[in-house]
Amino acid sequence: MIIMTRISERYIVTINDREYDLNLIKEGDSYLIEAGGHQYNVATDNIGAGKYLFRIDNASSEIDISSDNGNLSVFLEGQELTVRVEPYSLAELRKRAGTALEGPAEKIIRAPMPGLVIRSEIGPGDKVTKGQSLVIIEAMKMENVIKSPYDGKVGRIFISSGQAVDKNDKLVELE
Repeated sequence: MIIMTRISERYIVTINDREYDLNLIKEGDSYLIEAGGHQYNVATDNIGAGKYLFRIDNASSEIDISSDNGNLSVFLEGQELTVRVEPYSLAELRKRAGTALEGPAEKIIRAPMPGLVIRSEIGPGDKVTKGQSLVIIEAMKMENVIKSPYDGKVGRIFISSGQAVDKNDKLVELE
């Protein structure tokens, strides 16, 4: 006799500064996500180092995930998303205490994928705002805009136009 265990956990997931309150229900090898009054059936397969195949209901997408100081960088369909996942109870405790999540300790912006640097949109000493374009990288015949994850000032630029970069290569240092 096989006994299926159902585990339900609540999380606050922040994607590019937008918060989502979701309930993750694990039943055997599959997941059910409840968010915003909707339910989604989710399955994942690890297909390589940091690469996953996500199936949400009937749609499939390949994604790359890397972790940096508690944030996840998710590269999905030519777009990079900054994702943070917190257990609901911890997020509520942090909010009640009035503490904000800390920004990244390392101020280095890294390449989310291998590609060719098309151009840098900034120079040393430039002030940048969150969401501002920093670098354009061509990967798989698509131009990918690497944006600033926070306000800052450009320190060093590690790349130049026409340079090939690998995943996680240093692009820009923000101060």
